[in-house]
Amino acid sequence: MHDQASVLRDLASRKQPKPTKMRVIAVTSGKGGAGKTTFTVNLALALAEYGRRVIILDGDLGLANVDIAFGLSARYTIEHLLSGEKTIEEILLTGPRGIGIIPGGSGVQKLADLERDKLKNVIANLGRLEKMTDLLIIDTGAGLGHTVINFLQAADDVIMVTTPEPTALTDAYGLLKSLRQEAGEVPIHLVINRVRTEKDALATYKRLETAVRKFLDGSLNFLGWVYDDPLVGRSVMQQDPLGISFPDSAAYRCIQWISGKVTGIYLSPPRQAGGVKGFLSKLLRLF
Repeated sequence: MHDQASVLRDLASRKQPKPTKMRVIAVTSGKGGAGKTTFTVNLALALAEYGRRVIILDGDLGLANVDIAFGLSARYTIEHLLSGEKTIEEILLTGPRGIGIIPGGSGVQKLADLERDKLKNVIANLGRLEKMTDLLIIDTGAGLGHTVINFLQAADDVIMVTTPEPTALTDAYGLLKSLRQEAGEVPIHLVINRVRTEKDALATYKRLETAVRKFLDGSLNFLGWVYDDPLVGRSVMQQDPLGISFPDSAAYRCIQWISGKVTGIYLSPPRQAGGVKGFLSKLLRLF
């Protein structure tokens, strides 16, 4: 798998025509504790290795922590953007490999239900991202919150992170059911986190995929899996992403492999990206 990732990275780094519109990918999970933010941060690092410009929007507006995962401290957050005090350029942090981070407001519960007049200001600022990045990755909150569902509906693609635990799969199915009902056309890509073996990953995917086909009349794209790796916990404690502190770890090699598939989606998407205007117009209608 590591060799495959190296080959994919080499192919992606060669000069290829890039889509003209920014692609929006929302990363979500049915419950907290699935490793969603850790996955998002390291996916961004791996995509940057492919030469992609990446910005992460910390969409977990109640418990924002993307900046902490990078070992950074945000002076300004999306709350300052909402109030009109700062612009998108003023709150944007720069992380390793040139990754941009739009910080959420940690613990600011009032952002969970954005008022329409405040949303318009956010939209005006986010509109400038089109020239700044190839991929906008939204790290959503976990679960079925109103804001989470809106982000997922407005995105070009959704990556769902789950684990083999029965409770995690139950929650993932609940989220998939809601998405199927409210955003049936959004492509959903599944990542199984913290697996011991490839066999466990495939068995977990099969259980969830069978339920989705049988009861929701839908389908899932299996994006890959990430091995259960003690180095992940160590990197989190060090506030130094896995792709920086332990780039040769088993877990990060998995994420590099997955990023190759994401690059394929970005370069040859099954569904045309709507760009930032498409994303923001859908988001405004939803709110």
